[in-house]
Amino acid sequence: MIRITDLKAGYAGNEVLHGLNLEFAKGSMTAILGPNGSGKTTLVSSISGVLSPLAGSIEIEGRRVDAYRPRELAGIMAVLPQRVDPAFGLTVESMVMMGRYAHGSGFFGYDAEDERIVAEAIERVGIKHLAERSVAELSGGEFQRVLMARTVAQQAGIMVLDEASSGVDVAGKIELFDLLKSMNRGGATIVCVIHDLNLAALYFERLVFLSGGNVALDGSPVEVITEENISNVYETSVAVVEHPSLGVPQVLFSPAAD
Repeated sequence: MIRITDLKAGYAGNEVLHGLNLEFAKGSMTAILGPNGSGKTTLVSSISGVLSPLAGSIEIEGRRVDAYRPRELAGIMAVLPQRVDPAFGLTVESMVMMGRYAHGSGFFGYDAEDERIVAEAIERVGIKHLAERSVAELSGGEFQRVLMARTVAQQAGIMVLDEASSGVDVAGKIELFDLLKSMNRGGATIVCVIHDLNLAALYFERLVFLSGGNVALDGSPVEVITEENISNVYETSVAVVEHPSLGVPQVLFSPAAD
């Protein structure tokens, strides 16, 4: 359970989020959407404890996020930030092993069980062929998969992801969101910032749209994805159609007229 109460957050006194009230129930799967600058990354940074609130509070499992020690928090919540620089000199396997930070207990910090879990995470994300490669040699999409494997290896009950599939090709996005859906069915609570409205509608049971640092829409895909709602949030004309086999709404954009 994540409970956000009257959250005001920002940078250097510049308020980005204006009194947000949100709850993410245990076992839920929620997408955070909205235009650039609406506060999505600020929300993730606040939930993860990286950014201290200007006002209000955030509770993880009934306890304020700032009351947790880093390793303790990592044991219950995995965070994939929007931007991570490759750690030059590390192999893919070594970087994924960093996800075991909260669990490692062997002589050198990790043991055979950690190695098994890391191998399984690498397999599940589909990067086994990259395991011995240096992360410095990877494409942006490949590196993003490594970060996802690291997050999976953390085995936390809560996953907070900021653009988990950034730079990943279409087939890769489907694979990653299939994996997230599978983990959610296994009990994981997932909160994910995503820009792709159509993927969000296909995979997430709840969509929260931010606009100007406030919650503009909050509900199921069918409830919130309407032509009027999406046009208002993104300030552009759209058409909404029904997916031919799944029945969920899908958004069609049109280029500006010449």
